[in-house]
Amino acid sequence: MPKSKAKSSQLIIFEDGTLYHIDLRRSDNMPHNVLLVGASDRVDLISSHFDMITFENRNKARPEFHTIVGIYKDLPVAAMSIGIGMGPIDIAVNELHALFEYDHKMDSWTFRKKPRINIIRVGTCGTSLPEVSAGALAISSHGIGLDNLGAYYPIPVRERDPLTIKIEQNFLRTKIGTINPLAYCSPASPTTVWALRKSAEALGEGHNVVRGITTASPGFFGPEGRQIGRLKTAFSSGDFRKIIQSFNVNGLKIINHEMETGILFRLGHEHLSYNVGAICLVIDNLATDEVITGDEAKEKMNVCIKVALNSLVAFSNK
Repeated sequence: MPKSKAKSSQLIIFEDGTLYHIDLRRSDNMPHNVLLVGASDRVDLISSHFDMITFENRNKARPEFHTIVGIYKDLPVAAMSIGIGMGPIDIAVNELHALFEYDHKMDSWTFRKKPRINIIRVGTCGTSLPEVSAGALAISSHGIGLDNLGAYYPIPVRERDPLTIKIEQNFLRTKIGTINPLAYCSPASPTTVWALRKSAEALGEGHNVVRGITTASPGFFGPEGRQIGRLKTAFSSGDFRKIIQSFNVNGLKIINHEMETGILFRLGHEHLSYNVGAICLVIDNLATDEVITGDEAKEKMNVCIKVALNSLVAFSNK
């Protein structure tokens, strides 16, 4: 972290161009192909697939922000960890936007030269559908944010697609939507969803893929009805599963649960028009109590990573 003075309280960026949280600057030559993860050790796992590592940086003050840049099949790629949850996504997308589109020397935004940015979240998740096994790969077509962060980044109705609006409206009629009327829905980039599916099929994993809607929770316990000890939640885990299992819009079901995709899709795809998507390894099933851990989970996570990396290569070849 540089010791020079920050230039503004709006976007905290130092005189050499280093951004406050992600601890990167334009001269670091961050590639436009990014795999975004929560846990920093997953950055090391992803980089083990690189043919070459060209750059690494970890924010010493905030070690959850860890970036490794390398080459994969002749493509410059970055693996970047940011921590868990909606808040870190808000920080990461805003600062990546500045990294790619703000010239700190000229103190100006390069909006007329909109870059082509590809961001794929690679993570773990749970499911409430009995038919989805632990070990499956879940590709998100839409993210339903169970937080309120989307309210601070509104999208005019005229700019939203009808299916996304329908998913959001139907979800707000559920008990969860009644409790949190600020829940929102945002789509992934269709191009990213397509690339992830094709990459999975090319690796012989097509049978192991589910595609659909993802719920993104602002917490691990309460928002999914997990009642621990004397802490009481607004609904039970059984109520949560029933709502999820019965939800269906135009054949799309809620296939998985995690903590990031809603705001990632809202900011990255709907606002910035980046190619943004998510693929997650299902590690537990809330309906069957099936769980995978240890070596089995690591092996399947490596498959998940390969699918994501090959998807980035597919973008570059289009």
